[in-house]
Amino acid sequence: MLVTHRRPRALAAHLDVLLAQERRPDRLLVVDNADMPEVRDLVDAADAAGLDASWLPTGENLGPAGGIALGMSRVLADGAADDDWLVLLDDDDPPAGPRSLADLLAFAEATRSVRPRLGGVGLTGARFDARAGRTARVPDHLLVGVVGVDYLGGNQLPTYLVEAVRDTGVFDERLFFGFDDLEFGLRMRRRGWELVVDGSAWFERRTALGRRGPDVGRPSVTARQAPWRSYYSNRNLLHLLRSQGHPVVAARVAGTRVIPKAVVGAVRGAPDGREHLRLALAATRDGLSGTLGRRVEPVAKAGSS
Repeated sequence: MLVTHRRPRALAAHLDVLLAQERRPDRLLVVDNADMPEVRDLVDAADAAGLDASWLPTGENLGPAGGIALGMSRVLADGAADDDWLVLLDDDDPPAGPRSLADLLAFAEATRSVRPRLGGVGLTGARFDARAGRTARVPDHLLVGVVGVDYLGGNQLPTYLVEAVRDTGVFDERLFFGFDDLEFGLRMRRRGWELVVDGSAWFERRTALGRRGPDVGRPSVTARQAPWRSYYSNRNLLHLLRSQGHPVVAARVAGTRVIPKAVVGAVRGAPDGREHLRLALAATRDGLSGTLGRRVEPVAKAGSS
């Protein structure tokens, strides 16, 4: 299943990569968050080329979370078997090589043969420290064998067993953008399903990308998302903590990280500093009250077609 939004050129390149896979998807559902005729034409062409692809327009921009939720619901309704695997693809992040899907499926099947409660596999993942209100990177020295994680990384070929999806439910569409994969992973783990990554392959990728070491993955204090992205990330994290039974942690994260960072940016005159502060306050209010849905309109980057 592939979710796309106003990136037909990226989608076209991705479909070419899927056609070149040694193990193609048995079926491909393209969820179109923009209802573009150009996207429908690309999907039809891929279907004619042998990809068995279909187009699902959403009617409006549901965000990644809503697009995935809609696509998952369609896959389940169309009669996918419990032992099928559902891989989540993103329009501008195709598999890296022609054996990517084949290798991941082989790992999933081999692991499931000895771990019957395997719910999903992926190229990367992370753990979640609820007491700190943070995701935790798995250290390099632990990337050996089968590595258990709390959630599978988005855009990293997260692949879920259909039986586990049926048991857990689909992504929470109300989150719209950000931490939807974390929420889903934690929910799946609470249902008793395992999420794992091939540690040796993960270590090799980190080495090849120069991403080994304890400081890799730590956010810079100067790094700033677009204001709308920060809103959803902050809101959804606070909501997740609160809904998981950690309201005190949620309040602490808001009071020591979300709002102070925005205040510092506004005082220093950072780009969009006042907007960051306004939306940090809105994210705190909405996250702690459980007010979800599409509350802030995304601002598309130039040249994203």
